[in-house]
Amino acid sequence: MPVSEVTARALLRRVAEAQSAGRVPSLLAAVVRGDELGWAGSWGDTTGGPPAGPDVQYRIGSITKTFTAVRVLQLVEEGTLSLDSVVGDVVAGIGASDRTLRSLLAHSSGMQSEPTGPWWERSPGVPWEDLAADHAGSLTVLPDGEQFHYSNLAFAILGRVVEEVSGEPWWDGVRARILTPLGMDRTSYLPEGQASQGYSVDPYAGTLHPEPATDTRAMAPAGQMWSTVGDLATYAA
Repeated sequence: MPVSEVTARALLRRVAEAQSAGRVPSLLAAVVRGDELGWAGSWGDTTGGPPAGPDVQYRIGSITKTFTAVRVLQLVEEGTLSLDSVVGDVVAGIGASDRTLRSLLAHSSGMQSEPTGPWWERSPGVPWEDLAADHAGSLTVLPDGEQFHYSNLAFAILGRVVEEVSGEPWWDGVRARILTPLGMDRTSYLPEGQASQGYSVDPYAGTLHPEPATDTRAMAPAGQMWSTVGDLATYAA
């Protein structure tokens, strides 16, 4: 059900204010009502790319984690995996082997936040074997279940768990078992079609610096995917 014209104007004003305050090239937002897109609006431009709009892809970062979580829970529903399993039951050669899959999903495993080495989102990815070899020792900074502690590395491990249990690559499973059934044909591993160039914004000068559209490989289950407002509205519904 669409929003009213008055509400649409008020929402667009909020988007414009947030885009300006955040000093980002463009900003998109949407409202999902029931099971459909009720409103979508954008402000700004994609700096040399296509006009901002509901069919333009953006890198969705950690929203990727929710797709990884869905794949884990699909395997739990099928009876091929248990949330009470520990990492070492499924994946060999990685630290934090005594932490449960339940706590990894909830960011309460106490695992370190990031993998060692360069900032993974800006760097060419490495295969799982290399990531595991670099993190064969202890990866924990807190006891299991003690408190919330966000971990990108935990979701890379969960992606590997999905691969080990399902026998298929993480991305193949996401595409075949989530995206295709939902008709999310504008969601992809790397940018496809109309896509916005990513930028970081200098916190003092406000200048824009282009960010690479990297293939993060073993870290992909933590933040690789690209999508549109339209597709994400479908997913939310």
